[in-house]
Amino acid sequence: MNGAPRCAPGETISRHEGRTRATAMRVNRFRHGGICSSAQIARREEYRLQPLPADTNPAHEIPELLTRNRRSRRRTLFGQTLGVSAALFTGVGLASAQEVPPSEEPDPGSDPGTDAPLTDAPAEVPVPEPAAPVFAGIEPITSFAYGMQAHLYYQDVPRTVSLVTEAGFGWVKQQVRWSDVEPVRGSPDWSQIDLIVAGANLVGAKILFSVVTAPGWSRSDGKVDGPPDDYAQFGIFLTKLATRYLGKVHAYEVWNEQNFSREWGGGKIDAGKYVELLAIAYAALKAVDPNVVVISGALTPTGFNDPNIAIDDVVYIQQMYDYKNGLIKTVCDAVGAHAGGFNNPPDDTPTKKSVPSTNFKGHPSFYFRRIEGLREIMILRGESEKMMWITEFGWSTLNKAKGYEYGIDVTEADQAKYLTRAIEIGRGYGWVGGMFVWNLNFQVIVPDTDEKWPFGIVRKDYSPRPAYTALKALPKIP
Repeated sequence: MNGAPRCAPGETISRHEGRTRATAMRVNRFRHGGICSSAQIARREEYRLQPLPADTNPAHEIPELLTRNRRSRRRTLFGQTLGVSAALFTGVGLASAQEVPPSEEPDPGSDPGTDAPLTDAPAEVPVPEPAAPVFAGIEPITSFAYGMQAHLYYQDVPRTVSLVTEAGFGWVKQQVRWSDVEPVRGSPDWSQIDLIVAGANLVGAKILFSVVTAPGWSRSDGKVDGPPDDYAQFGIFLTKLATRYLGKVHAYEVWNEQNFSREWGGGKIDAGKYVELLAIAYAALKAVDPNVVVISGALTPTGFNDPNIAIDDVVYIQQMYDYKNGLIKTVCDAVGAHAGGFNNPPDDTPTKKSVPSTNFKGHPSFYFRRIEGLREIMILRGESEKMMWITEFGWSTLNKAKGYEYGIDVTEADQAKYLTRAIEIGRGYGWVGGMFVWNLNFQVIVPDTDEKWPFGIVRKDYSPRPAYTALKALPKIP
């Protein structure tokens, strides 16, 4: 046929090798001998490559890209017609790019569905380099995080988070209780978190998850709120969590107020053990997304030192830095803190009093600017470049909760003024990377006898309290 050479007598090429030969005339031979056009070779190879190995990972199967389109004869051998890099097919049963060159278009003068050979000898077509893999994680966080903590479980998530974004705040914080997600070992229920992540992403909010409370099956005493007996189990859970929401969750706070016994399983408080837990968490999260922000669990200002009840936050942060010669420096991107003001304005200090109330005065833990004491420890330990994230700050108003009677000293107008001023102070420090108002919507969730109720900045019907209106009007400087 047209003088093209046939296979030499006895010459065969294994069909299973799938190896093509490019001669000067671009003629390919199969074991049956004779001449085949490039179009025919592509069709045969296309059919040969469709079956996937039995052990193929279903998550990587791309059967639609390997299905032959009989009508258009569009070849998907290297994903060319679909704009997909050959690199995507690695491990899905395709031969390597070096083994199988791209198929050619048939000669315009011949029927692509016949066995007619090519009449010309086109130049060798170079194999394109596989495209670089696309990183599916987040972009590095470089701007100040204006945030609000909300309760989003079983709520209208887009509506609730829209309150955050409409106020000019770009972040929402949600606590994730491991004990609620995986009460049965190996059977996590992601349904509510799926809705939370999808709803927040829908309205363009970044997400901070504060992950706490080991399930009973992971603790020998069967209790929750504390860490697991085997810290590696926490790492396994965080790996699953971060992998499921890769590119959708931007920061993780590892535990909450671990200097308070109630948050540490009711047992003896131990800063060293917490740092070990943090190290496991940091490694797990960073292995999934190197750009995600990992924040140490925020400390609560207690002003009290009994390891069976509570440890003062400044003392506790010193203990964290003391452990293993400063291991904490390498296992978090930012230090978490909670800044409470009780009934004191954010500019007040133990030596500066601007309000008539007399209770909750004198000790540094009663003031918003207590965080400056934590910062001093960070500087002394060589961590001046590391940021602090204030993952909760807020002021209570008049309420019915026992122990929170001081709220009577803070009017709704005071609450609005204190919150906005606190953000101005924190932003002005230069070492605070983010601030999260406590809280957005707990008046919708809990009764007015709950201590969380008076901190909320929207009412039960979602109408704004003065604090929400003032925060919305606050200029948001990056």
